[in-house]
Amino acid sequence: MSLAGNGLRGNFSVPTLGDLANLTYLDISWNQVEGAIPTEVGRINNIQTINLHHNLLSGTLPSELGTLNSMGPTFSQGCNVDDPCPEGEQMKMNDLNLGYNLISGSIPSEIGDLPHLRILDLTSNELSGAVPPQLGKLHVLQLFYLRENRLNGSLPTELFPNMSALRYIMFQENEITGALPSEIGRLHELNELHMQDNRLDEPLPDEIGELPVLTTIRLQNNRINGSIPATIGKLRALRHLDLYNNSMSGDIPSSIKELINLDELYVQNDHLTPVRQRFCRMRIANVGKYNWRIVRDEYALFTSMSCPDMHDVDFTFNSLQASASYDATS
Repeated sequence: MSLAGNGLRGNFSVPTLGDLANLTYLDISWNQVEGAIPTEVGRINNIQTINLHHNLLSGTLPSELGTLNSMGPTFSQGCNVDDPCPEGEQMKMNDLNLGYNLISGSIPSEIGDLPHLRILDLTSNELSGAVPPQLGKLHVLQLFYLRENRLNGSLPTELFPNMSALRYIMFQENEITGALPSEIGRLHELNELHMQDNRLDEPLPDEIGELPVLTTIRLQNNRINGSIPATIGKLRALRHLDLYNNSMSGDIPSSIKELINLDELYVQNDHLTPVRQRFCRMRIANVGKYNWRIVRDEYALFTSMSCPDMHDVDFTFNSLQASASYDATS
């Protein structure tokens, strides 16, 4: 059932909603529906997809969401977006999208009882509290969107070890503190990591280099300290690395030259010291700008060689001076 984008108004209070035993698809997105999500939603045993994003829903998330499909048949482990269920088998709850509402309170731990969930999108609500460790039971989750809320506390170590299918982490614009758990190194299918605009305040784990298909790291505007791990050079698929506005120090590791696909590097407003590496292949290299410890003659790296792909170099507010040319391949 899809009623998306129909200008619907009024309160989302449907006492008989749980009686729709054969309903598999519910989409009321892009309306102006108000009120709390009714607890009766937990009785829709055959539901596969719930899209309620872009409404005016408020109240808290009902714990009954964790009971969806609890009375229905199970399906093969291989059933997912890339490998559909065999004919005759039933797909269980796989897509829960409640983003862009006014939902408050904490994330119910019971959502971790939806083991076949592939998409969890709670973007841009007013959720608070810590991320429940029980969400780590979502073993086939691929898209994990918690951005633009008021979530706080540190990420539990139980969150990532078994999320082997996870592709996207979107936790930006919250108030998350502590460290990026070392268990993140087990997410071998992870493509993008977005945790910018939080309050992370511990060094990056060496295990961040164990993500073979990772293309994007956005960790700017945190309080991360320590140095950039040398293991970052193992991320051969990495294209975007944003670490600016943190409290990092030390040398930019020489292993960064191994990032053969890196297009953009942002580390300004930290306390890092660049080394003579192959920045020239990047389109954007913002390695200066209030990086007071930048070596004096690094600018010669760019003035002495042709960089046809680079269109933005920022070394402002440092102590640069002209010096002898460098070999671009050094």
